[in-house]
Amino acid sequence: MSRTWILTAVGKDRPGIVAGVTKVLYELGCNLEDSAMTRLGGEFTIMLRFAAPAPLVQRQLERALQPLARRLRLAIHLKVLEKAEMKAATRGTPYRISVYGADRPGIVYRVSSLLARSGINITDVSTHRTSFAKGKKAGPLYVLLLEVELPARLAVSRLEQRLRDLAKRLGVEASLRSAEAAVL
Repeated sequence: MSRTWILTAVGKDRPGIVAGVTKVLYELGCNLEDSAMTRLGGEFTIMLRFAAPAPLVQRQLERALQPLARRLRLAIHLKVLEKAEMKAATRGTPYRISVYGADRPGIVYRVSSLLARSGINITDVSTHRTSFAKGKKAGPLYVLLLEVELPARLAVSRLEQRLRDLAKRLGVEASLRSAEAAVL
């Protein structure tokens, strides 16, 4: 019997954060299920879901993680998931949306708002800001990648048109494609 937990950790980027957090969980008999770990600016962020032996309680987890949190100056948060929270309800057909163009405020807000108004569930978001050089032009390039679930009642062609219209207003490029299950 096990319990499922969510752990978040944030701290100044440095070697050893992933190894430290996963070592503590491994030594407690936990098993990692899902995770997203990335550097944001000078900070490193961990979000992970793990299964822990049922007798393990929050206080024990916090106590085991405390020395690592102090040493690496990490802010760590734990949350136990109840049975109803553990099953991700699939709300439609998986698709991927990519948006890219000159960086400007509001890209994520405008795209996510369009999706929300259309009843589309966002399951993953990734953004990157980098630079581009084309001819004599150079500047910041913004890339937004989303994984979404389209409701059955939504016409894909209609969403594509809405994305094209929004992309034109924002001065960016946008594409929508089916996200078939990845096979390793």
